[in-house]
Amino acid sequence: MNIDSETKFLTSGEITLAYQVFGNAAQDLIIVPGIVSHVEFSHEMPGYSSFINKLARFFRVITFDKRGNGMSGKIDKAATLEERMDDLRLIMESVGSQKAIIFGFSEGGSLSALFSAMHPDRVDRLIIFGGFSHVPDLDFSTKIPTFFRKMSIDFFLRRRTRRYEVNWGNGDFAKTALPPRVIVDGDLRTKLQKFESLSSSPEKIGEMMYLTALLDIRPFLKDVQCPTLILHCRDDNRVPFDWACELEDGIKDSEFIELNGVGHLFYMNESKFIMEKILEFVGKNQPPESVAENNRVLSTVLFNDIVNSTQLQFELGDSQWKEKILEFNRLCKEQIASFDGTFVKSMGDGILATFDGPSRAINCACMINEGVRSLGLAVRSGLHVGEIEKIDEDISGINVNAAARIQALAKGGQVLVSEVLKSLVFGSGIEFGDFGAHHFKGFDAKWNLYQVKLVKV
Repeated sequence: MNIDSETKFLTSGEITLAYQVFGNAAQDLIIVPGIVSHVEFSHEMPGYSSFINKLARFFRVITFDKRGNGMSGKIDKAATLEERMDDLRLIMESVGSQKAIIFGFSEGGSLSALFSAMHPDRVDRLIIFGGFSHVPDLDFSTKIPTFFRKMSIDFFLRRRTRRYEVNWGNGDFAKTALPPRVIVDGDLRTKLQKFESLSSSPEKIGEMMYLTALLDIRPFLKDVQCPTLILHCRDDNRVPFDWACELEDGIKDSEFIELNGVGHLFYMNESKFIMEKILEFVGKNQPPESVAENNRVLSTVLFNDIVNSTQLQFELGDSQWKEKILEFNRLCKEQIASFDGTFVKSMGDGILATFDGPSRAINCACMINEGVRSLGLAVRSGLHVGEIEKIDEDISGINVNAAARIQALAKGGQVLVSEVLKSLVFGSGIEFGDFGAHHFKGFDAKWNLYQVKLVKV
């Protein structure tokens, strides 16, 4: 084992994250792991330390364990996609990284692609190794009637994840990631077993596999703006090669490199070739060419509106109504800030805000709806996620219009969301009710909408 960096820990609220930093180059490269990780024991795996140390000649390399994994703090339930993106953001803030090359591995590749779309100002370039945009194993569910679909998916996934839970710690899962021609002797088998056990508990790996199977970032690949390199092996037994092709098709102008004899790991076989391709992609030790600032970003948009505002203004009079609106805006700003959102502007009798966390946006909308009751008001809210354009302190774009259309359909106390937003908050504990399909002026297809029924703040 060759560890040139001590393990450090950051704490944010109840979350503790373990990380290591290698080298002191000007350019940062952050490795986002998959669901099996341990910042220290990874160095026991053949080739890992050597690969990291070579990267550290050109970059300041940061590795970390996501919450619930490895040396990071344990959690009650598996982290959602949004929470795992928060981990990456927290790590960047802790090490003082304003902008970095993000190297996403396996499930971490999916996470990194979505992070890149939501935080284009934080990602210089994106590298995805052994990644995927969705798990086709659940595609069968589209042929099942809607009423039985959720139940069928749950039954299918619980049967499959149960197998992972029962066998976790015997090394079989980690073995499938190895290059095809690697001989698994007693020593390597022991390492694989220990790697699994140190990374996660059987219960948590089952939960994580369940949530990973539900992941689908295909609608957001078009919003990845930075230069992207995708590396994938033909004989990857963990993530089939065809799954990576969806990433190439979805991310505009991405560079795709097909590998052979590598399996699902970037640091064993062909590591020299992989290193060469990474250095070519980033221009070796030269700073990347400057690019024009892009003000487009993937974001969750919240509109809300006070019900019967005109009538209330008439009843209260202009002076009292002005005070009421000031209180309303103050309450909204406090809640938006508490959920790490951005207050964009007041709409007179409502507000416009953006969030980089979809479930935080929904929770915030619900807390505002609950809070304004103390002001004698009722609010209706609409949310949607998509690419928007930042113009000074304001935002614009078709997805902003969509959020406004959704909000207009809500009734007092309701929080309505688009189907694409609902798809991002699986595992968060938020429950929805079907609100039907609706046609919006200026949009071709009908929109499936959902009403928020239950949130867990």
